[in-house]
Formats: sequence, C-alpha cells, structure tokens
Amino acid sequence: MKQKLSYALKWATAVSSLGGVALSLVFATKHGYSHWSKRLLYFTAQSNLWIGLTMLSILLLPLFKSKNHEKIKRFLYLMKYAFTVSITMTCLVFCGFLAPFADESYHVWAFSSFLTHIFSPIFAIADFFTDEYRIPLKKYQAVLAILPPFFYFAPVILMCAFGVDFGRGVAYPYYFLDFHSPLGFFGVSRALPALGSVYWILLFAATMVALSFIFIRLNQTIYQKNNRRV
Repeated sequence: MKQKLSYALKWATAVSSLGGVALSLVFATKHGYSHWSKRLLYFTAQSNLWIGLTMLSILLLPLFKSKNHEKIKRFLYLMKYAFTVSITMTCLVFCGFLAPFADESYHVWAFSSFLTHIFSPIFAIADFFTDEYRIPLKKYQAVLAILPPFFYFAPVILMCAFGVDFGRGVAYPYYFLDFHSPLGFFGVSRALPALGSVYWILLFAATMVALSFIFIRLNQTIYQKNNRRV
C-alpha cells in the first residue's frame, strides 16, 4: 500500500508541476505578461520543472535497462531531495509573502497557480515521507539543495540590477528584489516590502539552508526507523 501511494504521489507531482507550468505559459499573456517565455524567469516555474522532470525520470527509469541502474536511481533520489526543498520554498514564499499581498492583476488564485504553488509542493513532500526507496543523506549533501536556488538567484539578481523586464513592465520577478525601490539594498520601512533587498536575500538564503538540513534530518530519522523494523 505504501509503495502504491508513493507511486501515485510521484505521478501527482509530475502532472501537477509540469501541467501547472504548461497552463501558466498558455495563459501568460492573458494574465498580464508580455510573452509566455517570461514566466520561465520565475522561481516558481523553474522549481516546478525541476521536481516534475525528476519525478517523471524516476517513474520511467524501470522501462530502461542499464548496467548503471542503481547509480542512476541513487542520483535521481538525491536530485529529488534537492528539488523537494526548492518546491517547499516555493510554497512557503507564495503563502507567506506573495499571495497575501498581491493584487488581482497577478492572478495568484488561478488554477495553474494552485497547481504550482500548493499541490505540487504537497505531493512532493508527501512522497518524500512515503517513498520506500531511501538512501541515508549526509549533512554535507545539504549543498545539493542549496545549489538550485543559487543558480536561479545569481543571474536573476544581475538581471534586476541591469533593469531586465520580467514580463510585467518591471525589472524584478518579486517585490523583495526591487533594487530600484526607495528601500534599495539596505533600507527599512513599516510598509511593504519593509526591508531592503539584501535583507530579503539573506533571509531566504538562511531559510533554504534550514530547510536543507531539516529534510536531511527527516531522511535520517525515517531511514533509521525503517532499518530497525527490518
């Protein structure tokens, strides 16, 4: 039963994440973006593509025979860990900092938004707990979960600094990366975004590190518990 549940959750994650991104691209111009490709500049789209393609690869792996099957399976599990952290971050940022303050023009409650911000993270996290295939993660492997958002934010920060349009006529994907706001990099205010961009970046970096270690600790606990049963 647990194996079937995990199998179903992987399919649910793949369909929800990839389907959600596809819908967001189809309705991009209707939702106020200058071009569908601009949606791919957002962490939501990229984190959903990462986890969706990883889940799909895990599901399709048994169809292909390879001498390196176990190595590939192990690699995919590590990638699933890393991208589960990213999709969890997507959910937390959306629920805590974006949805409560966004106006109707952002269509935060569109079906595609529900899929990519709510359902995909829930399915991915649930699969992390139920997947019977498990390898013990080490603390140093937390870097695997930190790298994806780093590779996203590093170029995006440069794009923000140089005024690249993210599809809505503004040079930032999220309000806390608006370097050209009155708060700038180090400002503080009672009104949103309340803190300068540097503080937000440090806050999200710290959250990503914390999530990385939390998931590793959960992995170790579940792995040890399963071994004791055996």
